Amino acid sequence: MQELFLKKKYKTSEGSDPPREIVLHPQHITDSSLWKAFRAGDEKALITIFDRFAKPMYNYGYKIVGESELVKDSVQELFIEIWQNRSHLGDTDSIKFYLFKSLKRKLIRVKAKSENRLSVNLSIEYNNEISPSHEFVLITEQLSLERKERVMIMLNKLTKRQYEAMFLRYFEELNCDQIAEIMELSKQAVYNLIHHALDQLKKMH
Repeated sequence: MQELFLKKKYKTSEGSDPPREIVLHPQHITDSSLWKAFRAGDEKALITIFDRFAKPMYNYGYKIVGESELVKDSVQELFIEIWQNRSHLGDTDSIKFYLFKSLKRKLIRVKAKSENRLSVNLSIEYNNEISPSHEFVLITEQLSLERKERVMIMLNKLTKRQYEAMFLRYFEELNCDQIAEIMELSKQAVYNLIHHALDQLKKMH
């Protein structure tokens, strides 16, 4: 995906390389510092942000709409748009939260234009490339291997909103305030979704 994004950004041909070397900021740089550099026009910050968050954004977007090419295009377009409008963006101390929220809004707009409604499909197989957070591992650590595998399968049998809340909390490690804003719910509603989802998973035999 990074190669496709670079070709769009730099308008390079299929057989040519990007005109400059790709250099990333160090992993320990804070989100607020990285975002500040991005807003100031640092292209190294742009590529670092893309490298860190494009794949998680794709995974989340695919969970929402289930259309691979649409999500890929939307992720790339979103990065181009925020780069072009970077001087008008506000500060953030969580780049992932900002990008996830922006991507969901973009996907809703795109789907609304094409269908006049948002077609949500969360009944897809668990993506083994997505790793659960340490907190989720602790929740399931007392289960047998067989039951852990069943838990991962059962995630896809939750309601759409339960799945989205669980995915954002335990796979992307966003907090409940951020999830509430992304899902346009109250914080208590997010707590309820996660509580009921965990309760369902704990009742597995």
